[in-house]
Amino acid sequence: MKKINILIFITFLGFCSSPSEEGIVSISDNTTPTLTITEEDYPKVLTDCLNNEKGYNIITPFDINDLKTTISQLSKSKEEQLRLDEDIDYCITKYNLWVELDSENPEELAKIFDENLELAKCLREKGLKISDPTQDTPKLDLSGLAESKEEIEPLLEECGIYNGKSEK
Repeated sequence: MKKINILIFITFLGFCSSPSEEGIVSISDNTTPTLTITEEDYPKVLTDCLNNEKGYNIITPFDINDLKTTISQLSKSKEEQLRLDEDIDYCITKYNLWVELDSENPEELAKIFDENLELAKCLREKGLKISDPTQDTPKLDLSGLAESKEEIEPLLEECGIYNGKSEK
């Protein structure tokens, strides 16, 4: 009786399972999950990459400005700076950090450049010592300013930037 029950169970199991892939829906053959990293996590991801993959010992930054300050103090010679730049580029490329800066759309880059050129002019009129953006780096770098974030934010608002977004 026990052998008959096992035989019935195996037969039932055979009917329930499908030996072929017929009837199975698949989106694609290559279904590797992708990791989505938020922009606020970029400094941590970059720091982790530099520490774990490139042998640095950088303290986890509070934000991007904290990371910039820490990184600017790492290299003491031109050779060290070149190596650091290569390592940073490696990590940025590997984890697709700040990919919006690498836009290949010339119209979008021109728009960003023009808006930031206007912003730099406006901020200079408000008393900040800031240089114009370049074609290579169309975003403004406010990290080197002597003024605090609290002093800069009202000036940005006066120039048409609200919570980091242009009013245009």
